[in-house]
Amino acid sequence: MKYLGIDFGLRRVGLATSDGELASPLKIIEGKNLKELIKKVLEESMGFDRIVVGMPEGKTGKMVNGFINNLKKHGLEVVEADETLSSREAQSIAVISGVSRKKRKFNDDKAAAIILQNYLDTL
Repeated sequence: MKYLGIDFGLRRVGLATSDGELASPLKIIEGKNLKELIKKVLEESMGFDRIVVGMPEGKTGKMVNGFINNLKKHGLEVVEADETLSSREAQSIAVISGVSRKKRKFNDDKAAAIILQNYLDTL
């Protein structure tokens, strides 16, 4: 089964992929608004069997829920996964790995890989 992991944000969406037991960062998509981000994610989701979206709490969670429903309307199999501290964990890994401060600014794809890996570990 081929998976696409998503760390959703209002300006950037991190993507990760897996076709086995290990998740890998794929890319970061940027968009001006929700509609544009959804369009870009739909383009990227072609060929994946399941979409795993990190689900935050609070107001952002409601927005992500709308994002998930929109993906489902297009016939995609979407599941929610806990995203608690995924961005912070991605940041910590970058620091430990010696990634420069400038490059650590955008780690959405790495956060998506952490979300996807956590999901895969529960299967």
